[in-house]
Amino acid sequence: MKIFGLDLSNKKNAMALGVGAGAVVLYAYLNFLLFPQVSRVARAFGKAGKLAAELKNTERDVSGIGGLKKQVAVYRDKIDSYESILPAEQEIPKLLEGLSEMAKKANVKIVAITPIQTKQEPQANQAYQEMPILINARSGYHELGRFLNSLENTDRFMKVVDISIKENKATPKKHDVEILVLTYMLLENK
Repeated sequence: MKIFGLDLSNKKNAMALGVGAGAVVLYAYLNFLLFPQVSRVARAFGKAGKLAAELKNTERDVSGIGGLKKQVAVYRDKIDSYESILPAEQEIPKLLEGLSEMAKKANVKIVAITPIQTKQEPQANQAYQEMPILINARSGYHELGRFLNSLENTDRFMKVVDISIKENKATPKKHDVEILVLTYMLLENK
């Protein structure tokens, strides 16, 4: 019998044909069955490794969520504290009224309270801006001391940067006082 022009009655030819057929079958098995399966398994192991790493990171994040919530609460408290210390632009009239009340309690007569507009534009990452306030008043020495003490101890951040005291000939016990107070205004959308 002859196949592909080989005489199969010859053992060598039969063996060669068997080896060739086996090689073709082995080649087909390796290329079409085994290697694709091995590559799918390798990809599955890679995905499983990535998923295991993601799971580990997620478990770590979930276990730390309590600490993160505490940090958020601490930062919210800090923000509330800073907002109470630094007035926003819409709170400036309330701040000026507060200054007038402090002066009244210290028995200082306010002649004028003037917020001074600064020409300096805030920078892009700046959360606050300086706001000088000029206070013209009439008071005695001890009353002025009480007023300055209440200014320095208020909840809002303010500091006296300049003070000028001039005699008032009409009332010798009362002096004309000019105080420059510096406070900071919280900028919107920061």
